Amino acid sequence: MNRAFLLATAMLIATPAYATDLVEAWQAAVAHDPTIAGARASRDAGQEGEMQAKALGRPTVQAQGSYQYNRVETNAELPADLLPSFTGTRSNGRATFGVQAVQPIYDATKRAQAIQLHEKSAAAEVQYSGEEQALILRVAQAYFGVLASEDTRNSYQQLVAAAEEQRRGAQARFDAGRARITDVREAEARRDAAEAQRIAAQAALANARSGFTELTGLSADDLRRPAAGGTPPALALSLDRASALAERQSPAVKIAEHNARAVGADVDRYRLGGRPVVEGVAGYQGQYRLGGESGSGILPDRIQSAFAGIRVTIPLYAGGAIASKAREAQSNATKAIHDLDAARRDARLQARQAWYAATTGERRVEALRTARASAGLQQSAALTGREVGIRTQNDVLNAQSQSFSTDRDLNQAVYDMLVARLQLAAATGELGPDDVQRVNRLLETRATKATEADNAS
Repeated sequence: MNRAFLLATAMLIATPAYATDLVEAWQAAVAHDPTIAGARASRDAGQEGEMQAKALGRPTVQAQGSYQYNRVETNAELPADLLPSFTGTRSNGRATFGVQAVQPIYDATKRAQAIQLHEKSAAAEVQYSGEEQALILRVAQAYFGVLASEDTRNSYQQLVAAAEEQRRGAQARFDAGRARITDVREAEARRDAAEAQRIAAQAALANARSGFTELTGLSADDLRRPAAGGTPPALALSLDRASALAERQSPAVKIAEHNARAVGADVDRYRLGGRPVVEGVAGYQGQYRLGGESGSGILPDRIQSAFAGIRVTIPLYAGGAIASKAREAQSNATKAIHDLDAARRDARLQARQAWYAATTGERRVEALRTARASAGLQQSAALTGREVGIRTQNDVLNAQSQSFSTDRDLNQAVYDMLVARLQLAAATGELGPDDVQRVNRLLETRATKATEADNAS
């Protein structure tokens, strides 16, 4: 039993700590971020426009009712046989009830309003889709921003440790008479400068982690990193194809298209505002005496009427308001067309920028991997050269700094390349969960060592 317990404990210790990946961060942000929650509510509100558009073509039914109490006092000089009927005080109550139904048959104004409401509903759906894609980008930028801040902090932390190690070595060589005091001072100066940079980088890391936590509600202490040497598949999308897709599918372009159609319907609404409105009308009305006396006996105790027919309303004169609104709507329609052209232009530019960032990012990563190997050789050569007297302490520190900087730049290039892939998908209007999964598959399956670096700092 003790052996089994020890074995289970050993397996738990050997299991790497849990680390958050990009998919988990995105899913958490969907549930946590108030911006996407507000966009979801806005979409739900906008979708009601479709129901409102349908309601414009349906009948409307309304009912009205009233009650009136009457008290009448009459004094007249009449023959004796007529006095009981026409003089004295009498009271009664009278209730009125009516119901009316109206069915639109032809109404150009309502038809234009229905088109506007339909376009509003469709635009709300596109707007929410754009917010979903924007959330993916915000999560990715926050996620890789934390990793980049960790790399910067770790780089300066390593430089501080390396400079301190070189200082101790220079001090030992100086004490042995094999080095100059300037070597010690150079190492001290480099260590102190790196420490100042490390402090600033630590503050930047804290800010990046705070932003990630505010966005997702998750801790940013352990995030999975891109696997060493991992590279996404080559980009198969051409520049022209990316621009064409963006011009058609970008959420901003689609919203501008819906807005242009809605404004165009507004033009029709006022252009056709002078046309007749034809409606089918039917109704019922009843009047009832409730208690009391009928008075003279002439008014009946109940009156009922029902009607059905066609009602035609013809606008004749509105003081010039309709013509003015038509001109206003035409100007707005012209503006909407220009806004649509601008949206297409911006979408093409964004697609081109993202395409170049994604394609050049791959070459930049490969170049920096070569540079990292060269920086390692340079550092080894500087250390050997110092030992034989052909390199100074400052040369060694510069070589170490270059090596750490190259590592940091390489990691940043990988992050930029992955974010650029997502930005390209967003520019073409195709960013979705599958794209997040593809980037997520390039991350390591083990926990990062960010917590260890935090403890060391």
